[in-house]
Amino acid sequence: MIGGWDASPGSDTQPEPGSSSNVADGFSQVGVQAGTVHGDVNNYMLPPGAGPAEKFEAGVHHLDGGMAEQARELIREAVVSPGRSEKVLFFWLLALVSGRSRNELSAAEARHLRELQADLPEPSSDPWTQALRVVLLLTEPVRGTSTGVTDAMKELDNLSIPQRSLILRHLEQFLEGPLEDEMWDRALAQAREKQLDGARIDRVWKFFEPIPIGPRARKARSPVIPARIRLYANGSAVLLAAWAAYVAAHLIATGRIWEMLGCSLLVTIGLVAVERGHAWHPGYIQADPDAVTRSGGFASEVREKFDYYVGKYHPRNLTATDWLWRSEATRRSIGNEIIELYRESRIDVGRVAWLLRHEAGHIRNMAKDDDSLIYTREPCEMPRLSAVGLGGITVLGIGGLRVLSTTFGVDVLLAIETTLVVTAASRFHVRARLTVEREQRRYAAEKEQHDQILAARWAGYERWHAKLADKPHDQEMAAWLDCDRKLLLDRALCHYRLAASDVIAHAFIEKQVGKRARVQQGPWRYEKYEIEVYLLTTNGVRTFVSVLDFTTGEFTDQGRLNYRFDAVASLRVARSTGNIQNFELVLVNNQRIQVRMTETTTEELAEGETPEQVARLTQDAGGLQHTINILEGIAADGRGWFQRAASA
Repeated sequence: MIGGWDASPGSDTQPEPGSSSNVADGFSQVGVQAGTVHGDVNNYMLPPGAGPAEKFEAGVHHLDGGMAEQARELIREAVVSPGRSEKVLFFWLLALVSGRSRNELSAAEARHLRELQADLPEPSSDPWTQALRVVLLLTEPVRGTSTGVTDAMKELDNLSIPQRSLILRHLEQFLEGPLEDEMWDRALAQAREKQLDGARIDRVWKFFEPIPIGPRARKARSPVIPARIRLYANGSAVLLAAWAAYVAAHLIATGRIWEMLGCSLLVTIGLVAVERGHAWHPGYIQADPDAVTRSGGFASEVREKFDYYVGKYHPRNLTATDWLWRSEATRRSIGNEIIELYRESRIDVGRVAWLLRHEAGHIRNMAKDDDSLIYTREPCEMPRLSAVGLGGITVLGIGGLRVLSTTFGVDVLLAIETTLVVTAASRFHVRARLTVEREQRRYAAEKEQHDQILAARWAGYERWHAKLADKPHDQEMAAWLDCDRKLLLDRALCHYRLAASDVIAHAFIEKQVGKRARVQQGPWRYEKYEIEVYLLTTNGVRTFVSVLDFTTGEFTDQGRLNYRFDAVASLRVARSTGNIQNFELVLVNNQRIQVRMTETTTEELAEGETPEQVARLTQDAGGLQHTINILEGIAADGRGWFQRAASA
């Protein structure tokens, strides 16, 4: 009954990237869509009563996710426990220095670092012991001679790849002097090598895809046959049978046996021919184009996105506009069904986008080149007569006339009564029987359609679910973003013709754009970032602004700005509801650089999460506190802060 229920072109197609934005200042676009929370990942979650070992593993996951502050808190308990190992100390040191400059260490942290450096492990074949030794060698502030640099770098280069990669990722910002240039060259080479690792371009978009909601289909409505219609059908049949017997009895009583048999034969042949010659053909009820449809946020979004996908998957011989016109009735019917099925679930339209693409593909599959599409989600059955059926009606008519003529010769009143009774009863019987059978067949057609549609939707859902199965982990997202930041920093250094050692400190300000997603207990990740790089040099502050398309790793440079230390008038940091830090850098010429962090709504929280927790994790992953420390120091003391930082 329903054709084209194979894999549709929209079943497993990557959706078009979407974003919303509004202009905040000269460079920034900060529009953010509602976020997706992946609840199928629990790397960051701790079980109740977790011990030091479990907290350590969670801390390592947080460090891999770029959340060094949270990692320090989790690993600290394992560091002070009696069974601490060189591996624990290694990761704690990485968390201690990751994304920080030396002068950001607290007095206690600096003391712990010196104590570990004083107890430097001997060269070892154990990879974690040797990695710990290399970190301690690299972080020694007195290691500024060429010999010391060479020795430290040799030991770094001889490490196993996992340990060396971790050191290059996390130590780059902490180091100073000759070591800094050496480490920067290696860190940059690693960033270039790993920026698109793990099939990033083919997979990263999947992280931002909403979790697809399961398929549904409109259930068949049970047959609704009023008792009055059943009474008409059965009563009229009994009346016709009784009247036929009554007339036959009269004819037999008057000796018209052969005429009665001939009439009965004609009527029987006609009835059998009509029964054999009629059939029910599937059709579809066309909705009134002027009918009032549901409106509102979800309904409007479904229609808008469905129209987009139907226009995208149009037949080759039609333009998108022509195809939208031809498929209007079908689109309206399917769109209304989806709205009806999912409206009460309080879901984002993105979760049914897979279904809209799937249905758009099936609409194209069912299209005919020369005819407008008539398929809707309201099937019906329409009776038709074949040549046999038409012949049966003719024979039945002849038989009826023969009965009347025979009866008229016996009893005129009986003939008149027969005409009235047969005409009225036949009319009631045919209409009632058609109504009963049409409703029964309508139910069967709806049930068949429901089963076929649901099976096809499940197949489409499974294909889409399988396509999203290799979405990247949050730690992969963090590693890619770290590579992007290093490559952007290199663009800024090249633009200003600076070596890494020419920069006393650097910081990033990230403004987020477009879709966002995160794992449970993790920070927000975004499809696009506008990243502003701050380079602190002896001659002042250099800034470099670029927009990062995170799905491709490509940058679009937006602008740059240079100013002296004394050009910074103030830095205002405000903490809003939900622990969101927003700040504004004001220059003496009254130019304002504003950063407003996006907040998390209650609909975007998983069980056990709070907006404050998500904000803290997102700011930790973005290195916001390091940026604020640098900008606050410049705003408070200008060149004096710079000189103290350079000599720290």
